[in-house]
Amino acid sequence: MENVTQERAKWRGAMRALADALIKAAREGNTKEVERQCAQLALNLNPFDAEDKALVEIAKKFSEATDLDGHLIEFTDRMALLLKHDWERAKREAHPWFFRGSEPRRVPYCEFKAAVGATIAAGKSKSSWSLVAYFGMLAFSAGIMFFLAAGLTEPFQELVKIFNDAKIEKPMGAWVQFVFWSVLCGSIWSAAYLWFKGSEKKFLDIWFSK
Repeated sequence: MENVTQERAKWRGAMRALADALIKAAREGNTKEVERQCAQLALNLNPFDAEDKALVEIAKKFSEATDLDGHLIEFTDRMALLLKHDWERAKREAHPWFFRGSEPRRVPYCEFKAAVGATIAAGKSKSSWSLVAYFGMLAFSAGIMFFLAAGLTEPFQELVKIFNDAKIEKPMGAWVQFVFWSVLCGSIWSAAYLWFKGSEKKFLDIWFSK
């Protein structure tokens, strides 16, 4: 079993080297080298497996591809799925038979592509909702600051005048209330300001990432 695991590791290394050589040859426009590497690739894969055959076919299209970058991306994704599947199989076979569980399933490329597309779409939808949410937070925190600034400025100015007037007697309870409400309103305003700035940053980050 150890020998099988080692051979699998060597095979994965050889496949990575083949992929590197193929991509390099395709980038350089070396048609003969692409053909040679495609032949080597085919010899290392299962001719009866649909995913393996598709991997070889996409590699053969490198020389005549009008969208080489797109073909290279698909080839890389297909190769990654192949290597991932073999790695999962190797890990399973390294365990005692009673701990192995079921045979790992190879994810078809079409399923992988659909899953990636769904993830991207979900990410965009989430970003849109986040944008709305942070805008709402911006508006709400700005409203709190406006209320505190506009609604309490004049009353507090009057209170400050009263408490600074030595001619007016102020009991200790009044001083306690004055300090308490000053600290409370100041803390609320500070918290609203920090909330506003944090929401503003998140909103702009999402906006400019679109």
